[in-house]
Amino acid sequence: MAGGSDDVVDGTVSLVAWRGVVWCGDQAIGCYGCGGSAYRDTIKIIVDVSCSIVSSSIAAIARDWRGDVVFACSKRVNTTLPLQAEAEAIIWALNLVANLDVDSISIESDSKSCIDVLSCPNLDVPWRIKTICSDVLALKLNFSNCRFSWVAREANVVAHVLAKWSLSNNYFGSFDVGLEPPCFVSVIRAEALSLLV
Repeated sequence: MAGGSDDVVDGTVSLVAWRGVVWCGDQAIGCYGCGGSAYRDTIKIIVDVSCSIVSSSIAAIARDWRGDVVFACSKRVNTTLPLQAEAEAIIWALNLVANLDVDSISIESDSKSCIDVLSCPNLDVPWRIKTICSDVLALKLNFSNCRFSWVAREANVVAHVLAKWSLSNNYFGSFDVGLEPPCFVSVIRAEALSLLV
């Protein structure tokens, strides 16, 4: 899984698993504690969106327990509604990680509405995301441990930056080491360096 170069295919997106994207000079460093899961076997996926008047971009960044990036990808979705795009990002993340053969996942989003509905299924669901949320809860059953968490915008800057860059540059897909946007790399490096202080 982590550190490999096996292609994982999910319909229209081919993911290349990678890690060690954080570099300090010529030495690769891990992002220990930075966005990583507390448990060794858990993959944490941070999702976010960027919306325009025509469409939206969703991004998913998966990290292992060390905080190393496992995959980063973006996708265009045909909605201009932020809540609907956030729900689309969550279900897409579940579908992506299903192909990685992991049993324990944690999905983080800054959409409190989506996370509240997924964490407490008895809440009233906004009609625009009702079907998506039902599908997410059904997909959740495929994992032995699947957790949804709300995070502040500051905690998912990397996903927001990738979604925004993808939308403004009309470039969607998976991002491999050396081919990722500079703004994305800058955020990953800044997160790693903030932990070294």
